[in-house]
Amino acid sequence: MNYFNHETMFNSIPEGLWAVDQNYTIILFNETAAHITGWSPHNVIGKKCFEIFQGSHCKLNCPLKAAMTQMRTCYASHVLIMTKKDKSIPVMISATPLKNKDNTIIGAMGLFTDQRSVYPTYLGRFTELGLIGASSPMREVFQLIEIVAETDSNVLIFGKTGTGKELAAQAIHKLSYRKNNPFVKVNCAALSDGLLESELFGHERGAFTGALTKRIGRFEFANKGTIFLDEIAEISPRFQAKLLRVIQEGEFERVGSSSTQKVDVRIIVATNKNLQNLVKQNLFRDDLFYRLNVFPLYLPELKERKSDLSLLIDHFLNLFNIRFKKQKRALSQDALMVLYDYNYPGNVRELRNILEHAFIKSPGNIIGKEHLPDYLVNKKKYTSLSNIIQKKEIDHIKDVIDFCDGNKSKAAKILGISRKTLYNKLNNAEDF
Repeated sequence: MNYFNHETMFNSIPEGLWAVDQNYTIILFNETAAHITGWSPHNVIGKKCFEIFQGSHCKLNCPLKAAMTQMRTCYASHVLIMTKKDKSIPVMISATPLKNKDNTIIGAMGLFTDQRSVYPTYLGRFTELGLIGASSPMREVFQLIEIVAETDSNVLIFGKTGTGKELAAQAIHKLSYRKNNPFVKVNCAALSDGLLESELFGHERGAFTGALTKRIGRFEFANKGTIFLDEIAEISPRFQAKLLRVIQEGEFERVGSSSTQKVDVRIIVATNKNLQNLVKQNLFRDDLFYRLNVFPLYLPELKERKSDLSLLIDHFLNLFNIRFKKQKRALSQDALMVLYDYNYPGNVRELRNILEHAFIKSPGNIIGKEHLPDYLVNKKKYTSLSNIIQKKEIDHIKDVIDFCDGNKSKAAKILGISRKTLYNKLNNAEDF
């Protein structure tokens, strides 16, 4: 009888497989791992795995470390690793402790699955920037960010509370030529006119009661970089005129000074209100609006991109695993039913708060329906599990078809099903 040797067995595994000793030195690296990463086994064996992968999980959420310390299988979903060509790719990792005959931990073995067929390659860059999504609305946002980041134009980001407007502003800055210079953010709603003027433009010593020293304003701090003015709709008409001058001329005076300061600053503003309506109501200057509205960028509500829920859930679970130093693997199907049935008036920020609540409340590594906030669990009776799963499947199929520009044959190949099966699923889906 012929037997496979160990090397043949490891190389026949369709997932990337590697093993490390207790010092995280790579002792095994199969052919699939080499194919996915571009690193050949002889290049990586003997090196530290975190030096090779440079993963988003390596420092604080390493599943191999967790497997060795907790002596059980651990997981990390949708993390990013670097290839030999310094490109980030999304993968899913599971890790198992390795033991000797005496049941002593001697290392760990990891398996990773390439997720690029599900999540387009370019999404890795935006995941690193904190923007999570693979839906059509978010892909459009990513494309617009890439376009405007190459320019110096003013950007108006609008969308409901909790949609990630600040993250979008940071992404524009980090993808621009100004990325090595300051990114300065100001919440305009938190300050009165007088304080806002001092905060943005600075003041001289003695300019007003309490001004004991000269202060540099946010615009000067942001010179050569980007300033992000959040809640721009909240500034008064009087201050709008002062801001208009900075935008038009790139100059201002500190409070209490007659000396003009010149700055080179890119301006990004955000609001959750309809500025055009405020202009019609004479609550916002039309000339300022037109100066700010050079490149409008809309961030969709979470209810408009429900297909991103699984990505967002995995992302936040990974963050909380790091923060709380615990391993929560997933949500139960009942919990997912609740989350998919909810419309999130607070958007991604509310989802994060919901998951943090559930993470803290759950004693085990699976978060159940009973761990979710009461206002969700007691809201109403939910549709059957089979209907929820069918809806999730159809939403995913729609997104893949959209990603393939309507090419159903290509979509079927990515989904791993036949064209006939794809058409059957579409024909049986309600409201497709």
